[in-house]
Amino acid sequence: MNVYDSIIARSNLYYNQGLECAKLRNLTGAISALRKSVHCYKGNIDARNLLGLCYYEVGEYVLALREWVISENLKPEENPAAGYITEIKSDVSRTGKYSQCVKRYNQALEYAKGGSEDLAILQLKKAVSMNPKYLQALLLLALLYVHQGQYSQAKDVLRKVGKVDVNNLQAQIYMEEVKQAMALKTSRGKKRNVSDDSVEYKSGSDTIIRPAYFKDNATISTIINIIFGIVMGFLISFFLVVPGVRRHATADSAAKLVEANNKISTKNVAIRGYQEQIDELNKKIEDAEKNSSKSEGSMNLYKGILKAYIDFESGEYEKAGEALAKVDDSKLDKDFKKSYEKLKKNVNDRYLRILYKEAARCYNQSELEKAIETFETITKIDEEYGDGDAMYFLAQSYRINGDSQKAIMLYQRIINKYPDTYKARNAQRYMDQLKNQ
Repeated sequence: MNVYDSIIARSNLYYNQGLECAKLRNLTGAISALRKSVHCYKGNIDARNLLGLCYYEVGEYVLALREWVISENLKPEENPAAGYITEIKSDVSRTGKYSQCVKRYNQALEYAKGGSEDLAILQLKKAVSMNPKYLQALLLLALLYVHQGQYSQAKDVLRKVGKVDVNNLQAQIYMEEVKQAMALKTSRGKKRNVSDDSVEYKSGSDTIIRPAYFKDNATISTIINIIFGIVMGFLISFFLVVPGVRRHATADSAAKLVEANNKISTKNVAIRGYQEQIDELNKKIEDAEKNSSKSEGSMNLYKGILKAYIDFESGEYEKAGEALAKVDDSKLDKDFKKSYEKLKKNVNDRYLRILYKEAARCYNQSELEKAIETFETITKIDEEYGDGDAMYFLAQSYRINGDSQKAIMLYQRIINKYPDTYKARNAQRYMDQLKNQ
């Protein structure tokens, strides 16, 4: 056996070890063995794809994508990695959730380093609620619970880790620390209860046990005197102090009422001033509308922009996007153009995100007509949205829906705009299939 065959054999040995560990949900052992396998022979596609799946299972989506992208580049044809990548990228909501998980974990890490453990725990709880299998977040959350002495919560979190990765060494170390701490706490509690409940001493050969505390009946008279003093103090306060407090409260209320009336009067004057300004502006608008049809067109143009701005500020991003789509920006004044472009960018960022989410949903549920309509709207506004993802899934929708001509045209555009990418390679493959039909 030559050196090359020996390397291949060792890589396959590590792959088989990783496969067995993965079947037993020993993901830590599986990842370790599979990394050794691809280190021996980077062309071991099965080992690299399985390594990506293990990373995906423990919540490390970036590492999983890295392995699948390398795998697809090494073997473009008949490679399951291409399907994994497409499935993740087609579900926009899930991709956004992955990103939020990582951001919250990093923020929690910064809080923990700065000593703000409560804030770190809040961020980690949110990250774990988005992705219950995110091991790094679960382990950090358990560690923070241990540091704060919340051993029961730490134990629950570590059990969740065990369900994902049964042989996680770090989780086992934490669990051992938790068990020792809980046992020590329990033993201290028992000792304290025994010493608090009774007192034990020797009298000759007899052992005498008596209660730790005795009731002193001589203090009853003192307690009665204290109660009598409290009652007398209450009566003095009720008949002497309360009337004075009520008079003071009434005077304060009257003063506040006068102050409130003064404020209302001042606001009414200001409102009348504003109303006069509004009336004057409305008169100017009416005069401008009467001048010419050109002025009327300009007014409608700026009203449309104003409506888009109001919808955007109100959170109605879809309505804002539709309003801006009707605006002919070629008729805008140069001085206003810069502000308009800024508003358009902010609106389109939100509007296109909503449209892309809806289009992806329709595509995943095979509502192809609706998906085509929505993807077309996105590409008309921004043809390169999502690094060409909108154009790519529009072509896919056309192909699945039977419109081969439009699909081929878009596939060719993707190949020209994004050469040497997985989208271009997939586009070339689908285009060849359509041409050979």
